[in-house]
Amino acid sequence: MTDKSIKTSGLSYRVNGKTIVDDVSFEIKRNEFLGIVGPNGAGKSTLLRLLVRIIGSTAGCILLDGKDISLYEAKELYKKISFLPQTSYFDFPLSVLEVVLTGRYPYLGILESESKQDIEHAEHCLSLVDMEGFSRRKVTTLSGGEQQRVSIARVIAQGADFIFLDEPSSHLDIHHKFALMELFESLAQEGKGVVAVLHDLDLASKFCERILVLENGQVASLGEPLHALSEKLLSSVFKVRGSWDPGSKNLFVFR
Repeated sequence: MTDKSIKTSGLSYRVNGKTIVDDVSFEIKRNEFLGIVGPNGAGKSTLLRLLVRIIGSTAGCILLDGKDISLYEAKELYKKISFLPQTSYFDFPLSVLEVVLTGRYPYLGILESESKQDIEHAEHCLSLVDMEGFSRRKVTTLSGGEQQRVSIARVIAQGADFIFLDEPSSHLDIHHKFALMELFESLAQEGKGVVAVLHDLDLASKFCERILVLENGQVASLGEPLHALSEKLLSSVFKVRGSWDPGSKNLFVFR
């Protein structure tokens, strides 16, 4: 039986003599929304880039569904993992629909065009991020928040088993920030493995099933929000005070 998960073992990354990710071992399961948090420079984005094979580790391994991630061919890999970078750049005036359809690349043959089903799927993904009616707009004419939602629609349109998001709430107003976190939560409930790097601890604690806390490239804590973000850890890692509302299980963070 195939192991439907991503497992890291002793994962490390060094560059110019500096260790950015240090001996990280954990598992990402389908049907879960995992948040990765930590101070600036903790190695969060680097860990995400390792997990989606943008960069290679200097030690340790990553197993994707029981197979070393380095052994996957590109299209096979992109059917299993999709990635939203911290910043998306739109240098060409493609239409919004054309941008989202790039997520369907792993399923197309050489010189094959997108099908009617691909287009309908892309339109559906735009509706999920509250961007219906924007298909013909040039992506370069959109606001930063609108461009972020188009990028998220592209990632979802890829249909991968695991979705990796680096600061997905950036540029978003409060309404869309919560709406998209609810969307990621529902995608996990439908069987996706969703992993997001987040800076907002309150947001992470509200929506993520588990939280991994990185400090100096190492795992400082991993577990359910109430345990992973203890008052002691908030003080030692983030240098802030925090308290939990026992009734609602909401985290409140203060300086």
